[in-house]
Amino acid sequence: MSTLTITSYSMPAASLGEANPLPDLGGVGDAHAQIVIDEETVTPEEAKYMGWGRVHTILPYTMQDGYNRTRRSRAFKAAVLENEHLRATFLPELGGRLWSLFDKDAGRELLHVNPVFQPCNLALRNAWISGGVEWNCGIIGHTPFTVDDMACERLSFADGTPVLRMFQYERVRHLFYRVEAFLPDGAKELYVRVRIDNATKDDTAVYWWSNMAVNEREDVRVVVPAQKAYRYGYGGKLSKVPVPYMRAEADKLKGSAAKLARENGGYLDWDITKTMTLPQSMDFFFDVPQEARPFIAAPGRDGYGMCQTSTGELRGRKLFVWGMGAGGRHWQEFLSKKGSAYIELQSGLAHTQLEHLPMAGGASISWLESYGAVQADPARVHGQDWEEAVQAVASALDAARPAQALEDWHARAKQELDGRTGEVIHRGMGFARCEAALLGDAFDTQGLNMEAMRLTGEEQPWLTLAQTGVLPCPDPLDNVLSYQISPAWRSRLYESVCEGKSDHWFAHYQLGVMADAQGDSASARGSYERSLELARNPWALRCLALLDRREGNAELAADRLCEAAQMKPIRPLAVEALKALLDTKQYARMLSLLEVIPGPVRKLGRVKTLEIAALMRTDRLDEAQALLESRIVLTDVREGDVLLTDLWFELMARRERGSADEESIAWARENLRPPRDLDFRMS
Repeated sequence: MSTLTITSYSMPAASLGEANPLPDLGGVGDAHAQIVIDEETVTPEEAKYMGWGRVHTILPYTMQDGYNRTRRSRAFKAAVLENEHLRATFLPELGGRLWSLFDKDAGRELLHVNPVFQPCNLALRNAWISGGVEWNCGIIGHTPFTVDDMACERLSFADGTPVLRMFQYERVRHLFYRVEAFLPDGAKELYVRVRIDNATKDDTAVYWWSNMAVNEREDVRVVVPAQKAYRYGYGGKLSKVPVPYMRAEADKLKGSAAKLARENGGYLDWDITKTMTLPQSMDFFFDVPQEARPFIAAPGRDGYGMCQTSTGELRGRKLFVWGMGAGGRHWQEFLSKKGSAYIELQSGLAHTQLEHLPMAGGASISWLESYGAVQADPARVHGQDWEEAVQAVASALDAARPAQALEDWHARAKQELDGRTGEVIHRGMGFARCEAALLGDAFDTQGLNMEAMRLTGEEQPWLTLAQTGVLPCPDPLDNVLSYQISPAWRSRLYESVCEGKSDHWFAHYQLGVMADAQGDSASARGSYERSLELARNPWALRCLALLDRREGNAELAADRLCEAAQMKPIRPLAVEALKALLDTKQYARMLSLLEVIPGPVRKLGRVKTLEIAALMRTDRLDEAQALLESRIVLTDVREGDVLLTDLWFELMARRERGSADEESIAWARENLRPPRDLDFRMS
């Protein structure tokens, strides 16, 4: 019998900390946002939407970068779907992530279950966690809700099969998305129906990738019905390569790989489907033919493993590996703990993750995915004949999960679930309620239950503005909890200020952020300056500093940031002030500012790195080296961020060559190897 149980799931967990009160006006980016496309292997038609629809800020969302690496046991709310064959555990507080999918018949876990909750700087809002299956909607990169709440309801089909519905409103694209999971009696696969709706009549862009982690093992082979893939490795171009073998020239390799390539006629052919042979972090976006049933599987040496398939709307399939280099290995442990390693199998609406797709006003998209085990002939799966391997998995999948069964369940889900609401079992971020109050009939909630969306200090000021025309005014030193940036909100707030209902520092500050996010720098500056006239506050000072820096006045920007950091000496303001002083080579002033920063902030890894830079550049090398060797944990190190490595090379160049010029640092890079805990290089 199929059941849906609300329970808890405990694991060692770092604290997520407070959201960053500073608006993202510096252009938060995704690792894939600026990839160069190889025009020799990728056609103009294939590249049509690559790079289209990019955004330059994660606003109106706040950044989630206040986490630490101190883990204590924490019980997360869990929604568990279970029948006689499978047990699926979802975590509504973590973006509704499918955390575990356990095959009861085989006694085996099908996903990579991260043993800890450890946020790291890999998502658009910064904090991201590995493991399970993540639902990514809206913008290139990981979902804004990766460590945030989904609204959740309990529903059921007419025959009593329970359904877990998780939904959210994505504020950048103005999309509602819902993930409806069910596990019918007797089923050996979990069904997940996804529907995305444009809540307005304005055209927008859409993006979706289901991101599933499975354990990384030498015996696992990734099987996809494709003969080619779009390949990206850090530092290179996006190019199209054959599957399963990717050729690497000897002159592009190093060490033993280069030697082996020279002995092999000047090249090596890597089997990209055997992931532990790959030397560095890589993405492979498989070119699945339109006529092929889309799936991606990871069978082991016995032919058994995780397999995801879907109805035809979800055509894209991807493999991501961290690679066997030092940086990739370090990242695996940084996200979890030693001995815990994974690869990602992904499924999306587009061919690649460089693409947003157009979505018309009022439009909807729906599809069905299924997750479960596949048992294929191991000799065929792991043989030399790639077409045989694909056919072995395809045949096993067809026998266990016919494509027509997915179509039937999809049709049934649309017929029986759409237009219905259920019992609220968890509440998510409630900004959709603010949008509904502001826009009225121009905002379509798509029949979703707004009572499942919360009202807290983040949402309430905006709901008050929408309903009464007044934006409440907090104390100038209180952390700013939330933002709005759409033209409709800007218009409503401007009207409120002009009418004298909200003519205060906070309203002018918010108007400045709205103008800034929309590229209206002149209006933004005027609003920030008016905010400061009404009440000296660190928030408008900081945003004015960003405008100053963009306009070429770095020294004035540094002055404003130092004032803001002294008014409100919190981590994000302290870091920005120190970076501004570093950029303007005011190293002694950096050390003076550090003296007045509170101890808990000064002890943070990011602040320590800035102190090391200041010490090195004031010739206090012994102190710099002692601090660098104190096992700094750069909690918010970003994918591709090699700051710690660069600091070490600079220190060694100063030590060994007496200079930090380009030649000396190049010598250090060529001849020295950094300690493992400082090495996050991806290639």
